Amino acid sequence: MALTNVSKAGQPPARNAYPDEPERIKLPFRIEDTMVVRSPAAPTRIATCKVVGAVHGRYILITEPAVKINERVSAVLDETLLCSCLCDDYLYIFYSRYRNRLMGDLVCIEYPREVEIRRIREHTRIKVDIETRVSLGNGEPVWASMNDISRGGCRLTFNQRVRMAKGSGIVLTFDLPNEIHVERLEAVVAKIKQANGATETGISFISKAREISKILDFCEICRFV
Repeated sequence: MALTNVSKAGQPPARNAYPDEPERIKLPFRIEDTMVVRSPAAPTRIATCKVVGAVHGRYILITEPAVKINERVSAVLDETLLCSCLCDDYLYIFYSRYRNRLMGDLVCIEYPREVEIRRIREHTRIKVDIETRVSLGNGEPVWASMNDISRGGCRLTFNQRVRMAKGSGIVLTFDLPNEIHVERLEAVVAKIKQANGATETGISFISKAREISKILDFCEICRFV
């Protein structure tokens, strides 16, 4: 559901509700969209947050972005924020600032005056090296090395010949490099290649929206590292 700016009478406002200001692009946010936020002064400080609401041209409501320093310490980002949000295969990049903090972990930030828009490949692959537990449904789980990952799937390499067929279902369990645990992610085998006693497979994710959202967050962060 896209966020909209609705007047008190229940009618959409005029195209430019603030004629003294330049026209601003309307960001196509949806509630619970993930936003990646970083500090321009400290580029390695990157955090994710969720979009809670927005009023076009006025402000954006988000959960407070905090960078995890270690298991016990997190740091809140500086006043100036470099934000990015992926909506329908387009990446929206803009600068913003804190306006004020609200109840709980909600914060209000400025609506951007300028936005950079980039077309993003639907399933950008991120190179990784992740030990992955693979349940094939016909016996004990086997282990594989995950070589790349995207929001749509991944590539696995087994150091042995593994009996599987294209279209067969498998279940994956692994830890992402940002220490987020993905548990029992359902997938199907899309491609198979066997050579020199090893098996390489292309995998497509099919379910577990909560687990896939973890992968989406990780891939989004990697765009800026």
